[in-house]
Amino acid sequence: MALLRGVNVGGVKVPMAELRALLEGAEFGAVATVLASGNVLFDTDDDPASVAPRLEQLVGERFGYSARILVLPLAEVERVAAAYPFDRFDDQHAYVVFTDGPRTASALASAAADLPPGDEVRADGAVLYWSVAKGSTLDSPFGKLLGKRRAEFTTTRNLRTLAKILAAG
Repeated sequence: MALLRGVNVGGVKVPMAELRALLEGAEFGAVATVLASGNVLFDTDDDPASVAPRLEQLVGERFGYSARILVLPLAEVERVAAAYPFDRFDDQHAYVVFTDGPRTASALASAAADLPPGDEVRADGAVLYWSVAKGSTLDSPFGKLLGKRRAEFTTTRNLRTLAKILAAG
């Protein structure tokens, strides 16, 4: 499966039907999109590390933006979602921040070491788990940090989105 960063936000328009058709035309099997936020399920026998640059090129050429794409097995998404470490409350958002590797996740977690109550981050390999008060995602210290750290690749999904991806897979 693929997670595209920055789709259908900030002026980047990627219609999911066109994205699906693009991947089908590139001979990926069983292509399906989930929601309109750049979540694509597909079958391939190729290594995820070789698929990501290929998808970035295809998406960049077709939709005219510098696509950043993370490709990972659906089983990894399932593992990550099941491992969410924080209690879930109605007044909190439960996020998973996917990164390009453990070094990025660790650096971001270290930079977010002194967060205020209600804004918690924990690294686990190449992902960060993040719990933040509803209504303060973009204003929270960690949200601001993610917005500033453009050098590292990150893409964030909430647990509800991950559950929909897993249900579709």
